[in-house]
Amino acid sequence: MNSTLTRLLLLGVCIWTGTAAALTEDDFLKPVGLPPKGKPQMRQGGEALPPLPLPATPLRRSEKKRPPSPSTFIGKVVWGSYLDYTWENGTVTRVFDWNMVPADCQSLLRMATRHMNMEYKVETTALKGFNATPAEIPVLYFSGGRSLNFTQEERETLRRYLLAGGTLWFDSVVGSPFFYKSALSELARILPEAQIRRLPDDHPVFHIVTDSVALKTKSKEQVAPVLDGVYIGSRVAAFVSPYGLGAGWDNTAPTLIRQAEFYDPASSAELGLNLLAYAVGYFRVALAHAQAQTYSAEDLSSDKDPVVFAQVQTSGVWNTEPGGANNLLRFMRKNLTVQANYKVQTVRLDRDPLADYPFLYLSGITDFTLHPSEQTALKRYLDDGGFLVIDNSLGLQEFRQAVYREIGKLYPGRSFKRLAGDHPLFQTGPFKLASVRYTLAVRAKYPNLTAPFVEALEIEGEPHIFFSPFDLAAGWQGDDHPLAYGYDTADALRLGADLITYCLTH
Repeated sequence: MNSTLTRLLLLGVCIWTGTAAALTEDDFLKPVGLPPKGKPQMRQGGEALPPLPLPATPLRRSEKKRPPSPSTFIGKVVWGSYLDYTWENGTVTRVFDWNMVPADCQSLLRMATRHMNMEYKVETTALKGFNATPAEIPVLYFSGGRSLNFTQEERETLRRYLLAGGTLWFDSVVGSPFFYKSALSELARILPEAQIRRLPDDHPVFHIVTDSVALKTKSKEQVAPVLDGVYIGSRVAAFVSPYGLGAGWDNTAPTLIRQAEFYDPASSAELGLNLLAYAVGYFRVALAHAQAQTYSAEDLSSDKDPVVFAQVQTSGVWNTEPGGANNLLRFMRKNLTVQANYKVQTVRLDRDPLADYPFLYLSGITDFTLHPSEQTALKRYLDDGGFLVIDNSLGLQEFRQAVYREIGKLYPGRSFKRLAGDHPLFQTGPFKLASVRYTLAVRAKYPNLTAPFVEALEIEGEPHIFFSPFDLAAGWQGDDHPLAYGYDTADALRLGADLITYCLTH
């Protein structure tokens, strides 16, 4: 188990108070909401037969036909088993692992229709036989209180679905540590090469509809939103909520579970609508990442050695825009007067011969740490005249702070400084850039910023480390990344070409 996952599990345990250690997972599978009225029933509301659609009589020819059914957006996944709960009045309610709040997703989607004019539907989904096609069901929703335990076949199905562009939501309906920890463990088995991260406060998912900065749970009047996520590229492909969401969506509460920890209805609605809008907004990004092409063989000529775009692999989330670098290199090959052949290659600082590469490219979206051996290799490369281009994916603070810290270890006492508008990078490259166009998020936050913004750290009086605090690769990749702090596509490509050209010619 990786160290990040271990830390998240420990953080999750700290969320629950009381005698959670003495509880069993069955204590977190009870009816949610008020006890039923009337004669004893043997079925839960979610298990009952649905009513016949109205009108019950045939439509007259003059009556309008029903509009077409909205598209499915959420698949509520069937999993686990059930328990029977007997109320004081003798009524028996059968509670299913997957369906503790039968109307959770329907309630969320009704709110989306009212507040965002987004009309979608939810359908019950079984993993057995699921075709793992995100275009048909973009989000799979898992909710419950007991432990998830997928079969290997189900893990392989979910892996295909995620890599094809699908999104998973895991909602610990009653704040169950059993469900939460099992969701993290299962994700680690489904995507062992990925990392599970606690999402930072400035992540787009917390701001895409409403700024979710202070929410309310059963035990806390004010708490920052808490979501763990798994990145595929720059998008979060899987979300895990340690606090319950679904009960709040349906405006009910798990009153039978004393240790339950969940968001109140207003906070649940706020975070749920943000999750939904994020899934919609980043769906094209998800498909682009899934279909990212490598630099094709016909792009390289056999009579010349290609210029290698050496992308550094770090301990963080580093491959933020699969295919973005390839798009930049194709742009350069088509638009620069000096023709060259390029290819992208992943490098490890402490394993690969860095001297073979004219420049290194380091991108990221999360915190990262350079191992001492990586520090030594990178410093030697830079001191010998190499160049490093650093790109802040989505423009988030977490990666920016990590860059300043890790580069500061290499060159104590030195700091990055913004390049002036008359620097040769902007004036003597293939594209003269006096002004650029930024994404909507940058224009809203920095309305007076029109010039390119690149910071540099000098070695022997010359800039050898370039850092773009605003995202370049999302622009190279091309699809809109909602709330990303970066450059629009055209200027991202131009500035990227200038940076690479500067490194190659100095």
